[in-house]
Amino acid sequence: MSTVAICGTGNQRQPTEHVYYSSTKSLCKTCKQAVDAKIQFSGGAVYFDKFCPEHGHQRVLVASSVDWYLDALSFLAPHTPPRGEIRAVRSGCPFDCGPCASHQQKVYMPVVPITSACNLDCPICYTVNKNEGAHQMSEGEFAAILGHLRAQHDELDIINFTGGEPTMHPELPKLLRMASEAGIRRLTISTNGLKLRNEAYVRELAALDARIVLSLDTFDPEIDQRMLGANTVRAKLEALELLEKHDVTTTLLPAIAAGLNDKDLGKLFDLMMRKPNIVSLELHTLTFTGQGGAGFDRAARITTPDLHRLLEEHTGGAIAARDFVPSPLAHPHCYSICYLLVLDGGGVAPFARFMGRDKLFELLGDSLYIQPREPIEEALRTAMDELWADPDRLPESEALLRTLKRLLREMFPPGKPLPLEQRQKLAERATKAIYIHSHMDEESFDVARVMKCSIGVPDVDGSNIPTCSYNVLYRENDARFADPDMLARMGRTEPHPLLAPAPPANRRSLPLLKVPS
Repeated sequence: MSTVAICGTGNQRQPTEHVYYSSTKSLCKTCKQAVDAKIQFSGGAVYFDKFCPEHGHQRVLVASSVDWYLDALSFLAPHTPPRGEIRAVRSGCPFDCGPCASHQQKVYMPVVPITSACNLDCPICYTVNKNEGAHQMSEGEFAAILGHLRAQHDELDIINFTGGEPTMHPELPKLLRMASEAGIRRLTISTNGLKLRNEAYVRELAALDARIVLSLDTFDPEIDQRMLGANTVRAKLEALELLEKHDVTTTLLPAIAAGLNDKDLGKLFDLMMRKPNIVSLELHTLTFTGQGGAGFDRAARITTPDLHRLLEEHTGGAIAARDFVPSPLAHPHCYSICYLLVLDGGGVAPFARFMGRDKLFELLGDSLYIQPREPIEEALRTAMDELWADPDRLPESEALLRTLKRLLREMFPPGKPLPLEQRQKLAERATKAIYIHSHMDEESFDVARVMKCSIGVPDVDGSNIPTCSYNVLYRENDARFADPDMLARMGRTEPHPLLAPAPPANRRSLPLLKVPS
């Protein structure tokens, strides 16, 4: 940047080392009070520059690429506000969550913490969990949550069971059946997998058509010890063998930390590609909040563009940043999504290359995951027509055409419509998906993002709190998950002054929300 002469003097204004782009509201990393954050571009990266009157100046990296940051913002999608009971704005975002009148997006994936018990104590844990006097959600409480969710949605495709460690809930299979009977087709369990070495238990989950989201972070026992506080690699690989044996649809979910398990990303990708039942890889950028993460080494911070680069390097360019799009159901900086068609004869073709990024973005517009409904049939047939007309556009056109023809014939046979569940099974065995999910902590918190959050933590009273707000602010105020000793170890001796008083540990279900006519 050139220097600028000041009119009427011989002095020159020195160039700044950054470009001011915009501003947002964030949180102080120490007291979690709301502070203004300047969004600055510097050295090709994006930073939040903040100042707290009590705790001073703070700066945090939010994206290692300005190009990605701006490209994601170029994808625009209308939002669908939540319906039902809306809380009045009292203290301002994010202190009135539930949702409040400022929230812009309905929940597309409820995340239900059914227990506070956990069989690990991970140094990277971004939640708060207590084992002594552990909370176990009752069937009545879960039934109330399901009732509210059904009242708030015309259709709800997915629900995610989490904890703590959800497999430590003694009635997890019963809760799965309740969700299935409520019409929810995609039942996912986020688990560390330690209990999945029990084949009878895996068989029971398979019979319920449950899906496993396995937190496999690394293949290196030393790195595993540093991140999870235990050596779990062998146990998780044993669990994967049983999941494959019983054909349980599986997602691998590593929390990626720079300088630690980022070197494992290629191996995790290869594992997904080898196993037909592993349908997706969901990469979470490490977040520094909660009972473990708040104290973890900040040198491990990594951002979405870094993961794009690692995947491109590992695949030799077969997957690149331009093969990803944001989710139209969330803020553009929350998710980065790539779908891959597994080609007959070997190899993959990113959807964005043979149908275009705009079409991929459009197909994600009614669910966090592409649904094999009529729009996908139309998009795949259009892609085939374009490849027939211009076969030299892509080097893999011949294999693409052959694969698309077979897949369309199997999923949409003429005169023999298949149930959606059957089409979904076929589609998931012919594709792979990569989801990069960038959670926020108090340092990277951005109210513009949380206002558009479509992932929520529902409760028996019909409330629903965005997950990043819940993990950063609300969970430590929840007596079901936090206790005074734990909060003291975290340096949290008093509730946040702007949050409503913490509810009792045993919540009472309130009447179901009225659905607007």
